[in-house]
Amino acid sequence: MLTSLFFSLFIVSLAGFGMVRINTILTYFQQEEYDSSRFLGAVFRVRLYDVLATLGLIILFAAQRFIDLGPYLWLIAAGLLALIALRERGYSYKKKLVATERLKRIRWLARGFYLLSIGLVLVHPYSVFVILQAAPLFIMLANRLLRPMQEQINQGFVDQATEKLEAFQPVTIGITGSFGKTTTKHILAEVLESAGPVFYSPGSINTVLGLTRNIREKLQRGHKYFIAEMGAYGIGSIKRLCDFCDPEVAIVTAIGDAHTERFGSIENIARAKSELVEHVCVRGGASVIPVEILAFQPFADLKEAHPDLVKTVGHESNADFQITKAVLEDSNWAIEIQPNNEPGAAPIHYTLPLLGDHNILNSALSVVLTYLVSPQTASRIAAFSKDVEQVQHRLQKIDNPGQPLILDDAYNSNEIGFKNAVKVLRKLADQRGGKAILVTPGVAELGLEHDRVHTRLGEFAGEQCDTVVAINPSRIESFVSAVNTDATEFHTRASFADARRLVSQIASEQDVVLYENDLPDLLEESRLL
Repeated sequence: MLTSLFFSLFIVSLAGFGMVRINTILTYFQQEEYDSSRFLGAVFRVRLYDVLATLGLIILFAAQRFIDLGPYLWLIAAGLLALIALRERGYSYKKKLVATERLKRIRWLARGFYLLSIGLVLVHPYSVFVILQAAPLFIMLANRLLRPMQEQINQGFVDQATEKLEAFQPVTIGITGSFGKTTTKHILAEVLESAGPVFYSPGSINTVLGLTRNIREKLQRGHKYFIAEMGAYGIGSIKRLCDFCDPEVAIVTAIGDAHTERFGSIENIARAKSELVEHVCVRGGASVIPVEILAFQPFADLKEAHPDLVKTVGHESNADFQITKAVLEDSNWAIEIQPNNEPGAAPIHYTLPLLGDHNILNSALSVVLTYLVSPQTASRIAAFSKDVEQVQHRLQKIDNPGQPLILDDAYNSNEIGFKNAVKVLRKLADQRGGKAILVTPGVAELGLEHDRVHTRLGEFAGEQCDTVVAINPSRIESFVSAVNTDATEFHTRASFADARRLVSQIASEQDVVLYENDLPDLLEESRLL
């Protein structure tokens, strides 16, 4: 009697454990954008396989050989699974699970597979070990079986967004680049308001489905311009985005080694990003690019083929639009751009209240595009640029009385931006007479460049900062090794939460703290499930 009762409790506990575990793993699956191939790598990288319950049950079953627990074996096993599930339910995530309709469908089907698999325990108790490890497989299987239906649903949404764009006919502007896309998008949106109402997606939304949702829900007939940020996961990604929203003009912000893990080489990155310029040139529209990316063959070829359509911007004298002045005056950049290929054209003057040298070029690209799209508004650009707001998590300045000054650069993900942010940190710390404290997990998705880039960043941080806190140091060993700990106070912490607790203990009101880059849960730390 007791054996049946306690075994039934074990089955119920195993089922409840599975419901929690599938929810946990779905959080990571959603962060990988429902891509099973990428998620499979995360299963091993983040340890999304069971350890605690498996180890606990192995010990329990082994103990049964020496101590006869009788029916209480199943009661103890049930309690063990319940305790682990309760612990797991308390996990916190920086990017929480969003219960979309797609997520709900995958969750219900995966849970169904899990519950069916529990029947194996009735055949042989040791099959529980297979069941405990199978949750990621159930999720991937559910995703695969639901894919045809999801693709049909997605296409319906895309068709609705396309019809809305065709009906409202805003001037569509595409923005891509290895980095600087989102900041440039925000600057452009505020400057372009001088020419008419602007619609753009918030944050870093830059996929077909992300843009689709924003167009369906928020694009209005009165919007004159639509800015589409375009991300890429490989060659052809930008082309698919162009086929979707058909941009008429474009900005490419930069070509760098961010995301080389996805593309394999910086040359492939350049090829992928050039798809936007190629599309716009075919349409007869203008593209604005930094003059330095002409070093990459796809852009050099496009410039040669379409010299009147591909406009370059930079400090160099051979730029079509040359940045002839960039001076920091009272925390604002005073910038001047000279149209070199327009005889008699007056320089464009404007101010920019954003920190960081990199925002000189970001803003110049935005101002030049506005100038090209609406030349008659050139005289009004300065009035709009001076009120450009700080972009959240992109060298955002947070100053609270009695607290250290915080520089939130959590969304930065490249070497150039990293170094620019550290320079700002050093300058502000010197102005306040306090310490420059850097908190960083390094940069992600660098592929073969990972160690070389992090060595350079570690050396630079050690030269510029008084205190460095490295997050998840095992992921950035080259950075940790490169920091000069004789001259710099150095700490390591497992997560940002731990680092913030440390900063609260060591930072004073005069100090400046830079939170440089953040990582998704997939990269920050490995859970022990």
